Amino acid sequence: MSSSLSRRRFLAGFPALIGAGALHPAWALGTPATLPIPNLADGSDGKPVDLPIRQGEWSFLPGVKTPTLGFGQDYLGPTIRTRRGSELSLRYHNMSSEPVAVHGHGLHVPGDVDGGPQLEMAPGDRWDPTLSIVQPAATCWYHSHTHGRTGDQVYRGLAGMIIIDDEQADSLALPHRYGVDDLPIIIQDRTFDAQGRLVYSLMDSGDDGWFGETVIVNGAIAPVAKVPAGKVRLRLLNGANARFYIVTFADGRIFHKIATDGGLLEAPVPMTQMEMAPGERCEIVVDLSDGRSAGLLTLFEDEFEDEEDEGLLGGLLGLFDRSESEKTLPPPSLTLEVDNALMPHTAPLPDRLIALARPPESAIVRTRDFMLEMNHSGAGGHGQGHAMMDMAINGAAMDMNVINERIERGVWERWRFRSDQGEHPFHVHGCSFLIDKVAGESVPADQKGWKDMVVLDDDGWSEIIVRFDHPATDRTPYMYHCHILEHEDRGMMGQFTVS
Repeated sequence: MSSSLSRRRFLAGFPALIGAGALHPAWALGTPATLPIPNLADGSDGKPVDLPIRQGEWSFLPGVKTPTLGFGQDYLGPTIRTRRGSELSLRYHNMSSEPVAVHGHGLHVPGDVDGGPQLEMAPGDRWDPTLSIVQPAATCWYHSHTHGRTGDQVYRGLAGMIIIDDEQADSLALPHRYGVDDLPIIIQDRTFDAQGRLVYSLMDSGDDGWFGETVIVNGAIAPVAKVPAGKVRLRLLNGANARFYIVTFADGRIFHKIATDGGLLEAPVPMTQMEMAPGERCEIVVDLSDGRSAGLLTLFEDEFEDEEDEGLLGGLLGLFDRSESEKTLPPPSLTLEVDNALMPHTAPLPDRLIALARPPESAIVRTRDFMLEMNHSGAGGHGQGHAMMDMAINGAAMDMNVINERIERGVWERWRFRSDQGEHPFHVHGCSFLIDKVAGESVPADQKGWKDMVVLDDDGWSEIIVRFDHPATDRTPYMYHCHILEHEDRGMMGQFTVS
């Protein structure tokens, strides 16, 4: 992997990055697909939300049926919408032919309902967790967390979005009409063979994880969404196995980031581009009151090497020197097309969103260090049906029978992360945290909210301030892991209890 810090500095210096050419292939399609909007499941009234895990067929390509997995549908799952203070009742039934565990990513819940690999359902099994929703409004998600098979099962479709509302978010003048001006946007990349089947192999994924060739949004290739001529909220989820995306609009328009993993930021942050790591969520508001269509680009970050790469840098500079008509743009992953028949949201964005309370330094009682190792000679061996565990954290590959850390409940700690090679998105279960440093550098404004993902690399330590308020036992511990799913499946994961 090339240096992520160099890429970040490079991107910061080129707000007109959109001039880059077509950086990834897409299938040649006729009439663009309409953006699929996942069904909305009400998880706020206490009634169970049924989530049967089943095999299906999904048409990514016109007239072609691709074997997939989904929650109650052929690909992906419904959007579960719930509220702070409610009891979210879920009913999973594994109707597939393979074991599956399902994790509620970003949820502040005890370990026995978190959905780690210990809670794997065999074919035919059921799991009926009830989750007390105690956290602020946020965009979370649920996905497979099956030991050694997470990458494969998410790739085939086992993922869906969770939206948490609360009174404070309700009081803000933000777009909130689901499927109209408040859109769930699940971004993934997939590779298809000549017959339109998904191509995936953990063992052939390489050090960087599995990269797909074609971007899909909510299961569609280059779809179009009809939206009002006003402010539109996009709840972006990087649901890729391994890709870091650079998100921007084809016309370079400004958008405002209003929320990250754990909820709203203190204030909207104006941006023209942003990086999204696998597993990360970002809520943005884009203004379409000018009536013009807006093409959302998702550039592959790995295509951009260090600024020392004069070939790429020279190519970009050459594009910036051309007229607008001569620039070659990559195809949009999603096009927002204005429909004047839809009622627009015209209220101005609030200047302030929420207040964040940071603990005093004196309250932070312990520091823990985590070193991620790409080629761990001490790891090895096969779990039953699993790939070789050849990646590790602090010298230990994931072992279902080993508790790596024991945490005291309700106590603030500082966790520091670094890798021995390349860039990694790191996820911690059961909490939200505040980032103190990103790879040794100060935290940008759009990352200063509550998070459950932090990016680290081999250039410097990333640091977070974290507290755990719910129990996790030896039988159902929490996980911490790299969210490049192939790294997780190859052992870059650990277990911890909270008591």
